[in-house]
Amino acid sequence: SSGINAEWPLRPGDHFSYGEISSLIFPQKVFEYNKFWNTTEDGEVGPLFVYTGNEGPLDSFYDNTGFMFDIAPQFGALIVFIEHRYYGQSLPFGPEESFTNEGLAYLSSIQATADFAEIIAMLKKERNITQVVSFGGSYGGMLTAWMRLRYPQLVDVAVAASAPLPMMAQTAHPEKAFFQIVTDDFAAADAKCPGIVQRGFTKLYAMVKTSGYQEAVTAAFSLCAPFNSTQFDHLVGWVRNSMLMMAMVDYPYPADFFGRLPAWPVTAACNMMLDEMKKSGDELKAVAVAAGLFYNGTAGTKQCFDIYDEFIECADITGCGTGPEAVAWDWQCCTEFQLATPSNNVTDMFPPLTWNTDVVDKYCKAKYGVTPDPVKASLSYWSADFTSASNIIFSNGLLDPWHAGGVLEDVNPTVKAVIVKEGAHHLDMRGSDPADPPSVIAARKTEVALIKKWLNSQKEKTSLDF
Repeated sequence: SSGINAEWPLRPGDHFSYGEISSLIFPQKVFEYNKFWNTTEDGEVGPLFVYTGNEGPLDSFYDNTGFMFDIAPQFGALIVFIEHRYYGQSLPFGPEESFTNEGLAYLSSIQATADFAEIIAMLKKERNITQVVSFGGSYGGMLTAWMRLRYPQLVDVAVAASAPLPMMAQTAHPEKAFFQIVTDDFAAADAKCPGIVQRGFTKLYAMVKTSGYQEAVTAAFSLCAPFNSTQFDHLVGWVRNSMLMMAMVDYPYPADFFGRLPAWPVTAACNMMLDEMKKSGDELKAVAVAAGLFYNGTAGTKQCFDIYDEFIECADITGCGTGPEAVAWDWQCCTEFQLATPSNNVTDMFPPLTWNTDVVDKYCKAKYGVTPDPVKASLSYWSADFTSASNIIFSNGLLDPWHAGGVLEDVNPTVKAVIVKEGAHHLDMRGSDPADPPSVIAARKTEVALIKKWLNSQKEKTSLDF
């Protein structure tokens, strides 16, 4: 048969102990697409293309990683997507207990890569597959690179898109920080836009010191609930989140990866601000209109905004999403990961954000009873030193605010950097589109050529071994 199948292989709650939890098993969601999988005339079975799931439900990544489907026919590949534990429907202790502090103890990237390894090993054995290529974008890209590092006997080639591993390992201190790149993206759309955002925030800070500000702010941002001073920091975070997310998904065509957005959403938001300035001359209203584009999307069905429903503050200053997934990612940022540096209003257009290790430690200790230990995670993953690694592609788009924390230069002849000049967050992992800029078309060709070269090299090495 051909097409998509959903499977639920059982995984242990804990891969690294021999106690009660290790014997507890839970179903993990896996999508399989076998339409392109074939066996050659000489009996050679096509490779496995596996996507290492991110911090969200599997369906979203399946629907937004068309690159794997576009190139699978060239390889006769079987496509498999594996959901990350604690996200979507792959919940070790069910929908409630999984998100207690005790239940969250088994959520880590190391446990997740062990899940992936067991499923890959099972598929290789069951299907007589000899070669595996792993793919991933963002955190999924980090995981896919780690799969090649931790389990090289299982994964022959890794394609890691927009994976800020050096930043996570704190071995990279980029000249341009995350929020400065967001600002640059808006400036590239129109040089006036960062100034409008800065003045809009300045106006907001001044407004809340005046009488009657509650009604004025509520009206300016079309808030569902009356605004008061206790909501100020959250409103600022809500606005900042909208702009950084539009910079991340600044794709050249309409997309719905993080809400239904128009082509080049940064340019669209910038143009909306410029139009509002012509109409009212009010920078605060201009900022509100731009933020509304992200949360309301092109459908525009919302009559008002619930800033607490649409944005959740957490240990990741770039946002944790919403729903149960927000709790899971918050936990991971309270244990393993410290990522983007805060905004400062000097090199970027956003208000200064006090967010340092002391603040994060206090937040995480109060919420989960833990504090971040990025050094431990960094040691587990070679501190982002890839000199001894092989067969990994690190791709980064220069529009993506995360690119500064990624691998931007070749490490060795088989750990290659691919740069997408006009690319946002893992654009190269998306399916081909008539609106694709030349740089992403070239990047995908390079990636396919490297995958073919390295798989052939592995094949030749295996035949020599026998």
